[in-house]
Amino acid sequence: MMGFFFNRSYKMSVDKSFDLRENLLLNKTLKPLNQNELEELLRIQNLDVLEFSEADVREEIINPIIKILGYSKGEFSSVDREKHVRFLGKKSRYLDYSCTVFKENFWIIEAKKPLKKKNFGYKEFSQALEYSIHPEINASIIVLCDGLIIELFDRDENVESPLLAFQVSDLVENFENLRKILSPINIWFFYKRKVLKAIDKAFEKEFNQARLNEFFDLVNRRFDSKRGQILKNFQSTKFEDKDYAEKILDADLDEVVDVYFYFMHNLNALNNMNIILLDEFDKSQFPVIFKIFPDKYKLINENYFSCALSFLLRLESHEKTIHWAPSWMKGDSNASKIEVEDLIKKLIKLMLSYFEDDLNRKLILIAHNSWNRLIKILYVLSPELSRTSELKHLLTRISSSEFSWDQILTSPKRNILIDVDNLALLQTHQFIRKFSIKDGYEFKTQSAKEFIKKLWELEKKALISHTNYKELLDELDFGEIFPAESIGVNFDYLGHITLCILKDYPKWAKYLIDQHKKELIELYVIGSWAAKEILDKFDITPEEISRDKVLSERLFLGDNEMQSFLYKSYWDK
Repeated sequence: MMGFFFNRSYKMSVDKSFDLRENLLLNKTLKPLNQNELEELLRIQNLDVLEFSEADVREEIINPIIKILGYSKGEFSSVDREKHVRFLGKKSRYLDYSCTVFKENFWIIEAKKPLKKKNFGYKEFSQALEYSIHPEINASIIVLCDGLIIELFDRDENVESPLLAFQVSDLVENFENLRKILSPINIWFFYKRKVLKAIDKAFEKEFNQARLNEFFDLVNRRFDSKRGQILKNFQSTKFEDKDYAEKILDADLDEVVDVYFYFMHNLNALNNMNIILLDEFDKSQFPVIFKIFPDKYKLINENYFSCALSFLLRLESHEKTIHWAPSWMKGDSNASKIEVEDLIKKLIKLMLSYFEDDLNRKLILIAHNSWNRLIKILYVLSPELSRTSELKHLLTRISSSEFSWDQILTSPKRNILIDVDNLALLQTHQFIRKFSIKDGYEFKTQSAKEFIKKLWELEKKALISHTNYKELLDELDFGEIFPAESIGVNFDYLGHITLCILKDYPKWAKYLIDQHKKELIELYVIGSWAAKEILDKFDITPEEISRDKVLSERLFLGDNEMQSFLYKSYWDK
């Protein structure tokens, strides 16, 4: 991926004034050419052009090359042909091609009839140079083509020899180097590199620190003034790829349950997951229900059960009964048909009570949150661990399309949070394997409890030895909606997300009041706005109960001392 930085024939990306990080941020790798494009290049390089006119060179060689490079009239990367410019004493001058990106001129190309020379001379270059410096053009890159040779000049760097030169008969071999310079995104980044070089040049001999500070302020103000325009540009940009909610529609049953279920989603994404699951359910009931709710112990977290509940609610409007459910969901019933409504009620009870009646799955949830906090502590206290997150960000910048959602969403901090989530899931998976027996159908409950207590002690020691952890965390400012140090310590995210899903269903909102008022009040006491909304809707004033007791019983197996210590360490400063 990064080899082209060291390709001798591609000199532009190799610059001593730019380090590797800057090169990664200011260049773009390109998708391979398709077969039709390769065949067109092969056709061009095999042309016999000796009798071509200048018009033939334009039509048969330059026009298709510009098209393959990514320029089309009227697109964000466009081309102006026969552009009229004026000079002192010369009112009628026309340059052959001016290639634009976002309506700004970036490079020009001048066509010549075949000159039958090894290189272009001063006469051909000077004419193009004159066009390039016109204020309406101001293009640093000049390309000359006569059907036999192509030469590319960077007029700001060298006007004696070309940056890139090759024979058209070797077009296929050299086209990648041409693309790396002239493709729309890379030529755009080329000008961003020139901005940095201009700053270097302007301040190489600066001796007044106040002047530097004043200029820095001017640049910041200029960028601040662009923020509104950037937002408008974002709103009007047509992105090439689907957003992640649409991408889900391409997933299969395994991908939906084994990947998407473990992460937070918006309503569109949840709806699309349910579409996939219901389509599979219509083909065969058992694989879908067994996949989501297996009898044996599997990797779970809060997000997993929010997706599972959403599916059951959707399933109820689609199918009233099913033929199979796991024993931990249906209880002792031996009925041949199981009411979907009964499964929903069972899952609601488990989720609202943080799996009070299913201790082993409760331990898995607690283990996951404990690992999540502990791994996040490691990342905060050991910045070197974040280097891979930074590298992932840089590789996304250089390898993903500039018009992809990956480009919009990527950041080093986001990658850190993704890494923390993934590592926590991995460690929780190992936890399940370690304490499962009989192929995962039974669990070593007491051993798992002791292991979790050791995780808490390790977390406690880390926080005691780094009394400034909260300040370090605040300075990093990850911007999480539900911080890892809150979930599983002073907030029951599982209960809260259950209420968020159910509150807009009149039937289930009423069911919560009738059957789970105790849990509603507990969740209200520990800060769930969804619980407050439901209680207010039914005009219920909750009685006072001990917040600390609720948290320790739900999230710390009754260990009030440990819950209190972690809460104070994370939030009481």
